[in-house]
Amino acid sequence: MELSNATEYRPVYDWAYATVGDAASPVTVEISADKILQYAAAQRDTNPVYQRDAGNALGVPPVMVRVYAPLRRRELVAEKGALYPNHPTPAVHWRCRVMENLRVGEHITSVTRVHDKYLRNGRHFISWQVEARRGSDTVALFEYVNLWDRGRPEDKNR
Repeated sequence: MELSNATEYRPVYDWAYATVGDAASPVTVEISADKILQYAAAQRDTNPVYQRDAGNALGVPPVMVRVYAPLRRRELVAEKGALYPNHPTPAVHWRCRVMENLRVGEHITSVTRVHDKYLRNGRHFISWQVEARRGSDTVALFEYVNLWDRGRPEDKNR
């Protein structure tokens, strides 16, 4: 346990504390033209579908899923009454499936949850899943896997 303030102790969300099924509270994001334009500009994406044009509806880039359905690991950990580990938790895998095209003005509600925990080659991994829904329809799912152990000296040689 670590001290979080002068009077309260909170556990660290370590391998033993993390539980498959833990979930953050839902978050709802509106798909806005400004967000699409900012995203396209940041990605230097010049595809006309993602540019403002009076003659065409603005498209939503599929990989923008990370904007409208954010990975909320730290929020989940805090909601579970724990502290995020004080060491790096590097990403080792990311996979995304977008099932529906989205439009400006739609509201997408997403939930981040611990999807899996596993041990591989003596290392602990946590798989997070974010499900994005438009009403009752799932429009996107993505999985994000982090190494949950502290780094080892031999990691510096990779």
